[in-house]
Amino acid sequence: MGKRLAIVSSYNEECGAAFYSSRLKVHLEAAGHRVEVKRLPVSLLRVQTPRVIRNKGDQAVAQIASELRDYDAVLLQFEPGLYGSNRRTSYRRVAQLLNASRNVVMTVHGFDRASAGAGVISALDALIDRDLRRAYAHLTVGGLVDEIGRFWKLVGKARHVKVMTFCRSDETLLKRFYGLDRITNYPITYFTREQADAVRASVDRDAFLTKVGLDPRHKHFAVYGFLNAYKGHMTAMKALEYLPDDWHLSIIGGEHPQGLSPDRDIGPYVRQLLAFGLTQNGPGAADQAVVAMPGEGQAMKPVSYEKQQIRTELFRYSEFRNFLPSRDLRDRIHFLGQVSDEEMPRFYHAMDYAVHPYIKTMSGQSGSGPATMAVEFGSDALFSNAPVFREMGQYFAGAMNFFNIGNFVELAEALQRFPNFRDELAGNREKALQTYNPRGMVQTYMDLIDA
Repeated sequence: MGKRLAIVSSYNEECGAAFYSSRLKVHLEAAGHRVEVKRLPVSLLRVQTPRVIRNKGDQAVAQIASELRDYDAVLLQFEPGLYGSNRRTSYRRVAQLLNASRNVVMTVHGFDRASAGAGVISALDALIDRDLRRAYAHLTVGGLVDEIGRFWKLVGKARHVKVMTFCRSDETLLKRFYGLDRITNYPITYFTREQADAVRASVDRDAFLTKVGLDPRHKHFAVYGFLNAYKGHMTAMKALEYLPDDWHLSIIGGEHPQGLSPDRDIGPYVRQLLAFGLTQNGPGAADQAVVAMPGEGQAMKPVSYEKQQIRTELFRYSEFRNFLPSRDLRDRIHFLGQVSDEEMPRFYHAMDYAVHPYIKTMSGQSGSGPATMAVEFGSDALFSNAPVFREMGQYFAGAMNFFNIGNFVELAEALQRFPNFRDELAGNREKALQTYNPRGMVQTYMDLIDA
Protein backbone atom coordinates (compact mmCIF):
# COMPACT_ATOMS: atom_id res chain seq x y z
CA MET A 1 0.00 0.00 0.00
CA GLY A 2 1.32 3.43 -0.89
CA LYS A 3 2.33 6.01 1.71
CA ARG A 4 0.79 9.40 2.41
CA LEU A 5 3.58 11.89 1.78
CA ALA A 6 4.03 15.65 2.00
CA ILE A 7 6.63 17.58 0.00
CA VAL A 8 7.68 20.87 1.59
CA SER A 9 9.19 23.04 -1.12
CA SER A 10 8.87 26.00 -3.41
CA TYR A 11 6.47 24.94 -6.14
CA ASN A 12 5.23 26.32 -9.45
CA GLU A 13 8.08 28.84 -9.28
CA GLU A 14 11.14 29.39 -11.42
CA CYS A 15 13.76 27.64 -9.31
CA GLY A 16 15.62 24.36 -9.22
CA ALA A 17 14.01 23.06 -6.03
CA ALA A 18 10.53 23.73 -7.43
CA PHE A 19 11.19 21.79 -10.64
CA TYR A 20 12.82 18.92 -8.74
CA SER A 21 9.79 18.77 -6.43
CA SER A 22 7.37 18.70 -9.35
CA ARG A 23 9.20 15.79 -10.95
CA LEU A 24 9.55 13.98 -7.61
CA LYS A 25 5.78 14.24 -7.12
CA VAL A 26 5.16 12.73 -10.56
CA HIS A 27 7.39 9.72 -9.90
CA LEU A 28 6.15 9.10 -6.34
CA GLU A 29 2.55 9.09 -7.56
CA ALA A 30 3.48 6.75 -10.42
CA ALA A 31 4.83 4.39 -7.76
CA GLY A 32 1.46 4.37 -5.98
CA HIS A 33 2.00 6.93 -3.22
CA ARG A 34 -0.37 9.76 -2.27
CA VAL A 35 1.50 13.07 -2.41
CA GLU A 36 0.56 16.58 -1.34
CA VAL A 37 2.75 19.64 -1.73
CA LYS A 38 3.11 22.16 1.09
CA ARG A 39 4.15 25.17 -0.94
CA LEU A 40 6.57 27.60 0.63
CA PRO A 41 5.66 31.27 -0.01
CA VAL A 42 9.29 32.06 -0.84
CA SER A 43 8.79 35.74 -1.68
CA LEU A 44 7.10 36.32 1.67
CA LEU A 45 9.63 34.25 3.61
CA ARG A 46 12.52 36.24 2.18
CA VAL A 47 11.22 39.56 3.53
CA GLN A 48 13.22 40.41 6.66
CA THR A 49 11.95 43.91 7.37
CA PRO A 50 9.62 45.30 8.49
CA ARG A 51 9.04 42.96 11.41
CA VAL A 52 5.30 42.75 10.77
CA ILE A 53 5.99 41.13 7.37
CA ARG A 54 8.65 38.83 8.83
CA ASN A 55 6.08 37.73 11.39
CA LYS A 56 3.70 36.90 8.54
CA GLY A 57 6.40 34.61 7.16
CA ASP A 58 6.76 32.94 10.57
CA GLN A 59 3.01 32.42 10.66
CA ALA A 60 3.04 30.81 7.21
CA VAL A 61 5.74 28.36 8.34
CA ALA A 62 3.83 27.66 11.56
CA GLN A 63 0.71 26.86 9.52
CA ILE A 64 2.64 24.37 7.39
CA ALA A 65 4.20 22.84 10.51
CA SER A 66 0.75 22.30 12.04
CA GLU A 67 -0.25 20.17 9.02
CA LEU A 68 2.72 17.78 8.92
CA ARG A 69 2.12 15.42 11.84
CA ASP A 70 -0.44 13.18 10.10
CA TYR A 71 1.71 12.23 7.10
CA ASP A 72 3.61 8.96 6.91
CA ALA A 73 6.63 11.00 5.90
CA VAL A 74 7.59 14.57 5.01
CA LEU A 75 10.05 15.19 2.17
CA LEU A 76 11.53 18.58 3.03
CA GLN A 77 13.55 20.27 0.29
CA PHE A 78 16.38 22.08 2.09
CA GLU A 79 18.18 25.15 0.83
CA PRO A 80 18.52 28.01 3.35
CA GLY A 81 17.41 30.67 0.87
CA LEU A 82 14.00 29.02 0.40
CA TYR A 83 13.07 29.73 4.01
CA GLY A 84 14.37 33.28 4.38
CA SER A 85 17.00 35.77 3.24
CA ASN A 86 18.43 35.88 6.77
CA ARG A 87 20.19 32.61 7.53
CA ARG A 88 19.37 32.59 11.22
CA THR A 89 15.68 33.07 10.48
CA SER A 90 15.90 30.38 7.81
CA TYR A 91 17.50 27.74 10.06
CA ARG A 92 15.00 28.49 12.83
CA ARG A 93 12.07 27.94 10.46
CA VAL A 94 13.48 24.71 9.06
CA ALA A 95 14.05 23.40 12.60
CA GLN A 96 10.40 24.18 13.39
CA LEU A 97 9.25 22.10 10.41
CA LEU A 98 11.56 19.21 11.31
CA ASN A 99 10.31 19.15 14.89
CA ALA A 100 6.69 19.14 13.70
CA SER A 101 7.16 16.00 11.57
CA ARG A 102 7.22 12.44 12.87
CA ASN A 103 9.23 11.06 9.93
CA VAL A 104 11.12 13.36 7.59
CA VAL A 105 13.66 13.09 4.77
CA MET A 106 15.58 16.32 4.26
CA THR A 107 16.84 16.63 0.68
CA VAL A 108 19.88 18.92 0.58
CA HIS A 109 19.88 21.21 -2.46
CA GLY A 110 22.53 23.46 -0.93
CA PHE A 111 23.92 24.40 2.45
CA ASP A 112 26.35 26.79 4.11
CA ARG A 113 29.82 25.31 4.22
CA ALA A 114 31.30 26.95 7.32
CA SER A 115 35.09 26.77 7.54
CA ALA A 116 38.02 28.18 9.42
CA GLY A 117 38.73 30.33 6.38
CA ALA A 118 35.50 32.26 6.83
CA GLY A 119 35.51 35.39 8.90
CA VAL A 120 36.72 38.95 9.20
CA ILE A 121 40.38 38.34 8.25
CA SER A 122 39.40 36.42 5.13
CA ALA A 123 36.88 39.14 4.29
CA LEU A 124 39.58 41.80 4.55
CA ASP A 125 41.82 39.81 2.21
CA ALA A 126 38.96 39.66 -0.27
CA LEU A 127 38.39 43.41 0.01
CA ILE A 128 42.08 44.03 -0.70
CA ASP A 129 41.57 42.01 -3.89
CA ARG A 130 38.44 44.12 -4.55
CA ASP A 131 36.31 40.97 -4.58
CA LEU A 132 33.14 42.18 -2.88
CA ARG A 133 31.19 38.95 -3.38
CA ARG A 134 33.86 36.86 -1.68
CA ALA A 135 34.18 39.38 1.16
CA TYR A 136 30.45 39.29 1.81
CA ALA A 137 30.43 35.48 1.77
CA HIS A 138 33.29 35.29 4.29
CA LEU A 139 31.56 37.71 6.64
CA THR A 140 28.15 36.05 6.52
CA VAL A 141 29.36 32.47 6.72
CA GLY A 142 32.00 33.31 9.31
CA GLY A 143 29.36 34.83 11.55
CA LEU A 144 27.13 31.78 11.12
CA VAL A 145 29.57 29.06 12.17
CA ASP A 146 27.95 28.46 15.56
CA GLU A 147 24.43 28.73 14.13
CA ILE A 148 25.18 26.20 11.41
CA GLY A 149 26.74 23.80 13.90
CA ARG A 150 23.71 23.96 16.20
CA PHE A 151 21.34 23.27 13.31
CA TRP A 152 23.18 20.19 12.09
CA LYS A 153 23.59 18.96 15.67
CA LEU A 154 19.80 19.07 15.92
CA VAL A 155 19.51 17.10 12.67
CA GLY A 156 22.03 14.53 13.89
CA LYS A 157 20.26 13.95 17.20
CA ALA A 158 16.71 13.78 15.81
CA ARG A 159 16.16 10.08 15.16
CA HIS A 160 13.15 10.80 12.93
CA VAL A 161 15.20 12.98 10.53
CA LYS A 162 17.04 11.40 7.59
CA VAL A 163 19.13 13.23 5.00
CA MET A 164 19.67 12.77 1.26
CA THR A 165 22.32 14.64 -0.72
CA PHE A 166 22.82 14.90 -4.47
CA CYS A 167 26.50 13.99 -4.37
CA ARG A 168 28.85 11.78 -2.35
CA SER A 169 31.12 14.58 -1.21
CA ASP A 170 28.24 16.38 0.53
CA GLU A 171 27.32 13.17 2.32
CA THR A 172 30.94 12.71 3.40
CA LEU A 173 31.24 16.33 4.57
CA LEU A 174 28.05 16.17 6.66
CA LYS A 175 29.14 12.87 8.19
CA ARG A 176 32.61 14.05 9.11
CA PHE A 177 31.82 17.54 10.36
CA TYR A 178 28.44 16.98 11.99
CA GLY A 179 28.35 13.26 12.73
CA LEU A 180 25.26 12.45 10.66
CA ASP A 181 24.65 8.74 10.27
CA ARG A 182 21.12 8.53 8.79
CA ILE A 183 22.22 9.89 5.45
CA THR A 184 22.67 8.72 1.86
CA ASN A 185 23.18 10.18 -1.61
CA TYR A 186 21.48 9.96 -4.99
CA PRO A 187 21.94 12.20 -8.05
CA ILE A 188 19.23 14.49 -9.38
CA THR A 189 16.92 12.70 -11.81
CA TYR A 190 13.96 14.11 -13.71
CA PHE A 191 12.79 11.86 -16.56
CA THR A 192 12.43 8.15 -17.25
CA ARG A 193 13.87 6.65 -20.40
CA GLU A 194 10.36 6.44 -21.88
CA GLN A 195 9.61 10.08 -21.14
CA ALA A 196 12.89 11.22 -22.71
CA ASP A 197 12.25 9.11 -25.81
CA ALA A 198 8.78 10.67 -26.19
CA VAL A 199 10.23 14.19 -26.09
CA ARG A 200 12.92 13.34 -28.63
CA ALA A 201 10.35 11.83 -30.97
CA SER A 202 8.27 15.02 -30.82
CA VAL A 203 11.06 17.37 -31.93
CA ASP A 204 12.17 18.01 -35.51
CA ARG A 205 15.52 19.83 -35.21
CA ASP A 206 15.30 22.07 -38.26
CA ALA A 207 11.66 23.03 -37.74
CA PHE A 208 12.24 23.74 -34.03
CA LEU A 209 15.30 25.91 -34.65
CA THR A 210 13.49 27.85 -37.36
CA LYS A 211 10.57 28.42 -35.00
CA VAL A 212 12.80 30.04 -32.36
CA GLY A 213 14.58 32.20 -34.95
CA LEU A 214 17.77 30.20 -35.54
CA ASP A 215 19.18 29.13 -38.90
CA PRO A 216 19.26 25.30 -38.97
CA ARG A 217 22.16 25.39 -41.45
CA HIS A 218 24.46 26.54 -38.64
CA LYS A 219 25.91 24.56 -35.75
CA HIS A 220 24.29 25.57 -32.49
CA PHE A 221 25.52 25.14 -28.93
CA ALA A 222 23.76 26.50 -25.87
CA VAL A 223 24.20 27.39 -22.21
CA TYR A 224 21.10 26.70 -20.14
CA GLY A 225 19.64 27.93 -16.87
CA PHE A 226 19.38 31.09 -14.81
CA LEU A 227 21.70 33.96 -15.69
CA ASN A 228 24.34 34.02 -12.98
CA ALA A 229 28.08 34.67 -13.06
CA TYR A 230 28.90 31.16 -11.84
CA LYS A 231 27.34 29.72 -15.01
CA GLY A 232 30.36 30.92 -17.03
CA HIS A 233 28.49 32.27 -20.05
CA MET A 234 31.45 34.41 -21.10
CA THR A 235 33.64 31.33 -21.48
CA ALA A 236 31.19 30.08 -24.11
CA MET A 237 30.98 33.51 -25.76
CA LYS A 238 34.73 33.84 -26.03
CA ALA A 239 34.96 30.33 -27.53
CA LEU A 240 33.13 31.68 -30.60
CA GLU A 241 36.35 33.48 -31.62
CA TYR A 242 38.04 30.09 -31.98
CA LEU A 243 35.20 28.40 -33.84
CA PRO A 244 34.29 28.70 -37.53
CA ASP A 245 31.78 31.43 -38.36
CA ASP A 246 28.93 28.97 -38.84
CA TRP A 247 28.96 28.14 -35.12
CA HIS A 248 26.39 30.05 -33.04
CA LEU A 249 25.75 30.28 -29.29
CA SER A 250 22.29 30.45 -27.69
CA ILE A 251 21.75 31.56 -24.10
CA ILE A 252 18.59 29.90 -22.82
CA GLY A 253 17.37 31.24 -19.50
CA GLY A 254 16.62 34.39 -17.58
CA GLU A 255 17.43 36.09 -14.31
CA HIS A 256 16.34 34.29 -11.15
CA PRO A 257 13.22 35.99 -9.71
CA GLN A 258 14.85 36.23 -6.28
CA GLY A 259 18.00 37.75 -7.77
CA LEU A 260 16.47 40.67 -9.64
CA SER A 261 17.95 44.07 -8.84
CA PRO A 262 15.34 46.64 -7.75
CA ASP A 263 15.25 49.97 -9.55
CA ARG A 264 17.79 48.84 -12.15
CA ASP A 265 17.13 49.10 -15.88
CA ILE A 266 19.56 46.26 -16.54
CA GLY A 267 21.01 43.88 -13.95
CA PRO A 268 24.80 43.87 -13.41
CA TYR A 269 25.44 40.45 -14.93
CA VAL A 270 23.10 41.04 -17.87
CA ARG A 271 25.06 44.25 -18.58
CA GLN A 272 28.23 42.18 -18.86
CA LEU A 273 26.62 39.63 -21.16
CA LEU A 274 25.27 42.33 -23.45
CA ALA A 275 28.60 44.15 -23.64
CA PHE A 276 30.90 41.15 -23.95
CA GLY A 277 30.02 40.20 -27.51
CA LEU A 278 30.60 43.70 -28.90
CA THR A 279 33.86 44.65 -30.56
CA GLN A 280 36.48 46.32 -28.37
CA ASN A 281 37.29 48.83 -31.13
CA GLY A 282 35.96 52.36 -30.81
CA PRO A 283 32.55 53.15 -32.31
CA GLY A 284 32.07 54.30 -35.84
CA ALA A 285 30.15 57.35 -36.94
CA ALA A 286 26.83 55.57 -36.41
CA ASP A 287 27.70 55.04 -32.76
CA GLN A 288 28.30 58.72 -32.02
CA ALA A 289 25.79 60.35 -29.73
CA VAL A 290 24.45 63.81 -30.56
CA VAL A 291 23.66 65.95 -27.53
CA ALA A 292 22.56 69.53 -26.94
CA MET A 293 25.39 71.70 -25.62
CA PRO A 294 24.69 74.70 -23.39
CA GLY A 295 25.31 78.12 -24.89
CA GLU A 296 24.04 80.39 -27.60
CA GLY A 297 21.55 78.69 -29.88
CA GLN A 298 21.84 75.38 -28.03
CA ALA A 299 24.06 74.10 -30.82
CA MET A 300 24.03 70.33 -31.39
CA LYS A 301 27.48 68.80 -31.08
CA PRO A 302 28.45 65.19 -31.79
CA VAL A 303 30.08 63.53 -28.77
CA SER A 304 31.85 60.24 -29.28
CA TYR A 305 32.65 57.77 -26.55
CA GLU A 306 34.90 54.74 -26.35
CA LYS A 307 33.16 51.42 -25.93
CA GLN A 308 36.38 50.00 -24.58
CA GLN A 309 36.30 52.38 -21.61
CA ILE A 310 32.76 51.33 -20.81
CA ARG A 311 33.67 47.66 -21.11
CA THR A 312 36.75 48.04 -18.95
CA GLU A 313 34.56 49.42 -16.17
CA LEU A 314 32.02 46.61 -16.55
CA PHE A 315 34.66 43.89 -16.31
CA ARG A 316 36.88 45.49 -13.66
CA TYR A 317 36.39 42.57 -11.27
CA SER A 318 36.38 39.82 -13.89
CA GLU A 319 39.38 37.95 -15.26
CA PHE A 320 37.74 38.33 -18.67
CA ARG A 321 38.83 41.98 -18.70
CA ASN A 322 42.08 40.53 -20.10
CA PHE A 323 40.30 38.44 -22.75
CA LEU A 324 37.64 40.68 -24.25
CA PRO A 325 36.76 39.62 -27.81
CA SER A 326 38.84 41.23 -30.53
CA ARG A 327 35.99 41.12 -33.06
CA ASP A 328 32.25 41.59 -32.90
CA LEU A 329 30.42 38.39 -31.95
CA ARG A 330 26.96 39.82 -31.42
CA ASP A 331 25.42 38.31 -34.58
CA ARG A 332 26.49 34.83 -33.41
CA ILE A 333 25.06 35.13 -29.89
CA HIS A 334 21.32 34.62 -29.39
CA PHE A 335 19.35 35.32 -26.22
CA LEU A 336 16.35 32.99 -26.32
CA GLY A 337 15.08 33.93 -22.87
CA GLN A 338 13.47 31.93 -20.10
CA VAL A 339 11.45 28.94 -21.28
CA SER A 340 8.91 26.83 -19.41
CA ASP A 341 9.79 23.62 -17.62
CA GLU A 342 7.74 21.72 -20.18
CA GLU A 343 9.53 23.33 -23.15
CA MET A 344 13.10 23.15 -21.83
CA PRO A 345 13.69 19.44 -22.67
CA ARG A 346 12.92 20.16 -26.32
CA PHE A 347 15.71 22.74 -26.42
CA TYR A 348 18.16 20.12 -25.18
CA HIS A 349 17.23 17.82 -28.00
CA ALA A 350 17.12 20.49 -30.73
CA MET A 351 20.50 22.11 -30.02
CA ASP A 352 23.56 20.41 -31.46
CA TYR A 353 25.56 20.79 -28.23
CA ALA A 354 24.87 21.66 -24.59
CA VAL A 355 27.69 23.45 -22.79
CA HIS A 356 28.02 23.84 -19.00
CA PRO A 357 30.98 26.20 -18.37
CA TYR A 358 30.34 26.70 -14.63
CA ILE A 359 33.00 28.02 -12.29
CA LYS A 360 33.66 26.82 -8.75
CA THR A 361 31.58 28.64 -6.13
CA MET A 362 32.54 29.34 -2.55
CA SER A 363 29.34 27.83 -1.16
CA GLY A 364 29.51 24.83 -3.48
CA GLN A 365 26.70 23.32 -5.53
CA SER A 366 25.09 20.03 -4.59
CA GLY A 367 23.78 19.32 -8.08
CA SER A 368 22.89 20.83 -11.44
CA GLY A 369 19.50 20.62 -13.09
CA PRO A 370 20.76 21.64 -16.56
CA ALA A 371 23.49 19.00 -16.43
CA THR A 372 20.94 16.36 -15.41
CA MET A 373 18.72 17.19 -18.39
CA ALA A 374 21.69 17.02 -20.76
CA VAL A 375 22.50 13.50 -19.57
CA GLU A 376 18.92 12.23 -19.48
CA PHE A 377 18.12 13.51 -22.98
CA GLY A 378 21.35 12.23 -24.47
CA SER A 379 22.63 15.66 -25.50
CA ASP A 380 26.10 16.06 -26.94
CA ALA A 381 27.28 17.87 -23.82
CA LEU A 382 30.47 19.34 -22.41
CA PHE A 383 31.10 20.20 -18.78
CA SER A 384 33.70 22.32 -17.03
CA ASN A 385 35.73 20.54 -14.38
CA ALA A 386 33.88 22.40 -11.61
CA PRO A 387 33.40 20.24 -8.49
CA VAL A 388 29.66 19.89 -9.08
CA PHE A 389 30.30 18.13 -12.40
CA ARG A 390 33.22 16.07 -11.14
CA GLU A 391 30.93 14.78 -8.42
CA MET A 392 28.22 14.05 -10.96
CA GLY A 393 30.80 12.18 -13.05
CA GLN A 394 31.17 9.63 -10.25
CA TYR A 395 27.65 8.42 -11.03
CA PHE A 396 27.96 8.77 -14.82
CA ALA A 397 31.46 7.42 -15.25
CA GLY A 398 32.85 7.85 -18.76
CA ALA A 399 29.65 9.59 -19.88
CA MET A 400 30.69 13.22 -19.39
CA ASN A 401 33.21 15.14 -21.49
CA PHE A 402 35.14 17.75 -19.45
CA PHE A 403 37.16 20.89 -20.15
CA ASN A 404 39.01 23.19 -17.77
CA ILE A 405 37.15 26.07 -16.14
CA GLY A 406 37.44 29.25 -18.20
CA ASN A 407 39.56 27.68 -20.94
CA PHE A 408 37.65 28.96 -23.96
CA VAL A 409 40.25 27.66 -26.40
CA GLU A 410 39.91 24.15 -25.01
CA LEU A 411 36.11 24.44 -25.15
CA ALA A 412 36.20 25.45 -28.83
CA GLU A 413 38.50 22.57 -29.69
CA ALA A 414 36.46 20.09 -27.61
CA LEU A 415 33.29 21.05 -29.47
CA GLN A 416 34.92 20.35 -32.83
CA ARG A 417 36.38 17.00 -31.83
CA PHE A 418 33.28 15.83 -29.93
CA PRO A 419 32.09 13.49 -32.74
CA ASN A 420 35.20 11.37 -32.18
CA PHE A 421 33.93 10.44 -28.69
CA ARG A 422 30.16 10.49 -29.21
CA ASP A 423 29.57 6.73 -29.39
CA GLU A 424 31.73 5.94 -26.36
CA LEU A 425 30.07 8.65 -24.26
CA ALA A 426 26.59 7.54 -25.32
CA GLY A 427 27.28 3.92 -24.41
CA ASN A 428 28.53 4.83 -20.95
CA ARG A 429 25.59 7.17 -20.43
CA GLU A 430 23.02 4.49 -21.24
CA LYS A 431 24.74 2.09 -18.88
CA ALA A 432 24.70 4.60 -16.02
CA LEU A 433 21.05 5.54 -16.60
CA GLN A 434 20.06 1.93 -15.96
CA THR A 435 21.13 2.51 -12.35
CA TYR A 436 20.49 6.22 -11.77
CA ASN A 437 16.94 7.01 -12.79
CA PRO A 438 13.62 8.10 -11.24
CA ARG A 439 12.79 4.56 -10.17
CA GLY A 440 16.02 4.37 -8.20
CA MET A 441 15.36 7.82 -6.73
CA VAL A 442 11.93 6.77 -5.43
CA GLN A 443 13.39 3.59 -3.93
CA THR A 444 16.10 5.61 -2.18
CA TYR A 445 13.44 7.81 -0.57
CA MET A 446 11.46 4.77 0.54
CA ASP A 447 14.54 3.16 2.07
CA LEU A 448 15.22 6.35 4.07
CA ILE A 449 11.60 6.65 5.18
CA ASP A 450 11.60 3.06 6.43
CA ALA A 451 15.05 3.23 8.05
